[in-house]
Amino acid sequence: MKAHKKEGCNKMRIRAFPMNMDESYVESTWELLRGAIQKIQIQNNSVLSFEELYRNAYTLVLHKHGDKLYNGLREVITEHLQKKIRMDVLKAMKNSNFLEVLNDAWNEHTTSMIMIRDILMYMDRVYVSQHSVDPVYDLGLILFRDEVIRYDGIRDNLSNTLLNMIMAERHGEAIHMLSVKNACLMLMALGIHARTVYEEDFENPFLQQSAEFFREEGLRYLSENNASAYIQKVQQRINEESIRARHYLDAMTEVKIIKVLEEELISKNLRIIVDMENSGVVHMLTQDRYEDLNAMYLLLKRVPNGLTVMSSAMSNYLRQQGTALVHELTNGISTSPVQFIENLLSLKSRFDQFLSQAFENDSLFRRVISSDFEHFFNLNPSSPEYLSLFIDDKLKKGSKAMSESDLENVMDRAMILFRHLQEKDVFERYYKQHLAKRLLHTRSLADDAEKSVIAKLRVTMMIFFLIQMECGCHFTSKIEGMFKDMQLSATINENIRNMRDAHPEFALPIDFSASVLTTGFWPTHGSAIRCILPSAANEAFEKFKHFYLNSHSGRILNLQPQLGTADLHAEFYPHSSSSSSNPKQKKHKHILCVSTYQMCILMLFNKSNQYTYKEIVEQTAIPEKDLKRALLSLIFGKSTQQVLCRESKGAATTGDRLPVLHEEDVFRVNEEFSSRLFRVKIQTLLAKGETVPEQRETRGKIEEERKLEVEAAIVRIMKSRQRLGHTVLLNEIVNQLKHRFMPSPIMIKKRIEGLIERDYLSRDPSDYNMYTYVAYVCVLSLLADYNEQILYDDLLRGYNILERPVSNCSKPLVVLLELVLFQIVDVEEKNQLIQTNIWLKFTWYDYNLKWNPEEYGGISDVRFPAGKIWKPDVLLYNNVDPNFDPYYPSNLVVYSDGKINWIPPAIVRSSCKMDVTWFPFDDQTCCLKFGSWTYNDRKLVLEQGGNGWDMSEYIENGEWLLVGEVRIVCCLFVFLFAVSQFTTADYPVRRTVKLYECCPDEPYSDVKYCLHIRRRTLYYGFNLIIPCLLISLMTLLGFILPVESGEKLTLGEILLF
Repeated sequence: MKAHKKEGCNKMRIRAFPMNMDESYVESTWELLRGAIQKIQIQNNSVLSFEELYRNAYTLVLHKHGDKLYNGLREVITEHLQKKIRMDVLKAMKNSNFLEVLNDAWNEHTTSMIMIRDILMYMDRVYVSQHSVDPVYDLGLILFRDEVIRYDGIRDNLSNTLLNMIMAERHGEAIHMLSVKNACLMLMALGIHARTVYEEDFENPFLQQSAEFFREEGLRYLSENNASAYIQKVQQRINEESIRARHYLDAMTEVKIIKVLEEELISKNLRIIVDMENSGVVHMLTQDRYEDLNAMYLLLKRVPNGLTVMSSAMSNYLRQQGTALVHELTNGISTSPVQFIENLLSLKSRFDQFLSQAFENDSLFRRVISSDFEHFFNLNPSSPEYLSLFIDDKLKKGSKAMSESDLENVMDRAMILFRHLQEKDVFERYYKQHLAKRLLHTRSLADDAEKSVIAKLRVTMMIFFLIQMECGCHFTSKIEGMFKDMQLSATINENIRNMRDAHPEFALPIDFSASVLTTGFWPTHGSAIRCILPSAANEAFEKFKHFYLNSHSGRILNLQPQLGTADLHAEFYPHSSSSSSNPKQKKHKHILCVSTYQMCILMLFNKSNQYTYKEIVEQTAIPEKDLKRALLSLIFGKSTQQVLCRESKGAATTGDRLPVLHEEDVFRVNEEFSSRLFRVKIQTLLAKGETVPEQRETRGKIEEERKLEVEAAIVRIMKSRQRLGHTVLLNEIVNQLKHRFMPSPIMIKKRIEGLIERDYLSRDPSDYNMYTYVAYVCVLSLLADYNEQILYDDLLRGYNILERPVSNCSKPLVVLLELVLFQIVDVEEKNQLIQTNIWLKFTWYDYNLKWNPEEYGGISDVRFPAGKIWKPDVLLYNNVDPNFDPYYPSNLVVYSDGKINWIPPAIVRSSCKMDVTWFPFDDQTCCLKFGSWTYNDRKLVLEQGGNGWDMSEYIENGEWLLVGEVRIVCCLFVFLFAVSQFTTADYPVRRTVKLYECCPDEPYSDVKYCLHIRRRTLYYGFNLIIPCLLISLMTLLGFILPVESGEKLTLGEILLF
């Protein structure tokens, strides 16, 4: 039984019995198929039965006679190709219809092979796959290739015919393109899924012949010596070859023929095209031929290094142009530094136009143009000064010649040159000097235009110092400080005028205004410059000094007369005969706008009619260089334009055609002075740029500042790396400072040696080129503590905690308030109050608590206890806590710009009107109302700070949920399972100004912060509402049960208990 089961598990195999066919039957079947194949080959297949032929072929293959059928098929096809098709093609070679006969033979052969393949389909599927031979159709193609196409004479004739036809078309002759296309398709098909036949018999000879043709054509084009014409013809040839390849050649041939064309007509002639005399790149740039340049750009873009060669030629031309502009200024050909910058900007605009219109904003050309401008712009060591002079000139008088948008455009272009500037620290020094003159002489267009320049400078530096952003801010921080000084000076002068109006004894002898300049911001001398002021001016200065120092203790005022200006009321008495006849017309009155030095000189002539140069020096004590400039401006010009007359026995002029002053020169007032203007501005004679000694002096100061910057960079790097080799340290320093200036290795080495001598660095005894950072933590901390102590003393000296910190007592103080909600501690519906844990963020500015961090060891912020400085008396109006001031007395943070942050934490209990109508589905709105208790809105303006509520630290309450809006929820399940999201925008903050009955003339402002809260009802739902509903339903069940049912009483007792 078990054996029977085991045998039953095996699969049954039935062996096919071999069916032996009679040889005569096999032969007759093959002869039938042979005759049918021959009829198909001669296109006489109308009488054939394809079903019968297929069955006969199937029978032969099925009975293992596939080899006879396959080999017989080979013989039949070969015989037909040799005796019929090959002979027809050979005969056609002698005639002009060779290609047509070949294509017809190919079409007939492929058609017959398709029919034969269909008849022998079973052999293809079985015999061919088992014996790994070529399929029927492929066999026919292979035999056609070997017996016809590759036969002696036919192959070469086919290749020559195709090449000659293409060459004829290139020369403008008409050809039968369809024949060429069919021949190419035939060659592709004969490759049997490959391009070998097509490549060997046609494509490779075609590419070789084309290369020779293009080479000769290129020489012919170049002989015309016109780059534009050459480019047009080459582009035309590219288009023609591309169209030809798409029409009747293989798709891959188009890529190859274009590559050959580019190599022969473009790559091999690159230099010749670009440098062609009177038509190359230089000629096109000179003549502003944008279209020709764009055509050359597009053509050369096709080949490797094409754009590199073209950009190199453009670079050489651009550098020649830029260097010529620099040499024109150096050789005195150019008119002025401003014109020099104008020429550079014009050149930059011109090449930017080339970049956009001709070179399609190509990144390579953009980099080349930028690099070239940086090269020749920095060839002139005075470029930083000239760029600053250009900006100064535009800001002083730009509004007379251009609109605000045009001025903005000019500044944008100037910033482009600034980016190319290597010595940005030199530009900073000159820009500060020119800015100081504009601000102090009120000659700038407007603060907005100036601030726009500062903003652009900061943005530009932020690009260069992306990693070191503080360098960009440092670059402009001093310039911004100059603006702040001017604003503060305006406030001080206003206070002086108010003081003068309120206290007549404080009246000044002259109309006086002063600018108080911070030493670190302005390009001024740290010490006072000696100059003897006229008595009235000196008295006014002393009174101002007394007023200022009383208000700002711990400061020193030094007079800087070289920066001041004055308006003088002058009367001139001409001696002409016409004026003597009419005494009323004798004197001419004018207001002379002069510098402080010029004022000191002119005021002398109220005491005496004439002075010698030596006497003026003694009585004014003006530095000789400044005195000469002031005197020359007073005696320069036509006779009627000179304020002073000079009598001299020495040489008349210098090489610059300016008078030379001697100690014996005598000066007196020119009574013949006249002007059509009542208000006459006397310009101080200034050089177009700095003189050689002045440049030498400026360079010396810059070098000293660079030494400090290099040392600071060394310390920064070594402090972070602690130990570093000389080469690595050198590269790090260059990378940090190269966008401000390029330090030389010699300077860096000297600074390293200096730091080693001062024990900031030390050398490794075992490796001379290895440096180690030496830290002085104790010394630095002691210095920091000492600086902080001095700062506290200076800030609190004379500080009055009762005084409102405003510069003008008539102006209100703005206090910003922002609340940080930490937690809703409790909500008492019975007492109608809410208890919250909050932080209050107060922000205001105290103008008495400002300092320069550079003067106090870099300290930028300090802390004061709550009772040491003034703070606002802002309270919670709706407070219900017995302790009415719940704020914790935290410290106040004071910053160097006068900004004060005070963030006291508090747990406050405030009143809140509760509405429990919809309990437990109730929403409540509770507000915290803050305001000053004693300062009205004219003294203290309380406003919302930040976004109002800050919910970032909020801890959720277990019973109450913050919601964004008040809604009445009617659906229980929606209410129980709804999830609320909120943002700070959902909690309104409102500021109101109100008049109270106690003081109806004093408006008081308050800020109200409101919260919307909703009771969490899940607890009430599961523990109160749902049980009640279930009990009610069960009670109804007791009424449904019959009276006689005993369970009715039991159910009632259960529900009762």
